[in-house]
Amino acid sequence: MKNLITATAVIFVCSTLFTGCTSVGNAALAKETSTSIQTKITEGVTNKQTVIDMLGMPTNTTFTDGGQEVIKYSYQHIKPKAQNFIPYNFFSHVSNAKNKELVILLDKNNVVQKMVMNESKEQIRWGIVE
Repeated sequence: MKNLITATAVIFVCSTLFTGCTSVGNAALAKETSTSIQTKITEGVTNKQTVIDMLGMPTNTTFTDGGQEVIKYSYQHIKPKAQNFIPYNFFSHVSNAKNKELVILLDKNNVVQKMVMNESKEQIRWGIVE
């Protein structure tokens, strides 16, 4: 019986220690907002190299049908809710996520033509009853 209690305590402590906040994507975007980005990047003025120096390499690069380059930066921060840490809760897990995505359209001279930054919040649910 004592071994069972000890094993249960060890499993609970390990699961609590190894379950926490998770961040994915470009860390430089974590502290940015739409307003702060607009003060740092000016459409028609700022070039691609300045953006890369400020935020690092983009998360994704694509091209439009007209051959213009589109660079994207993304960041996601996931924080588990307290109910996930209830012992023996195998049925439902919930986390809150904050998402940020910066999309920049460059012209043929690698100057920012258009940009938009989207910020959203979502709830991620998983488990047997979800």
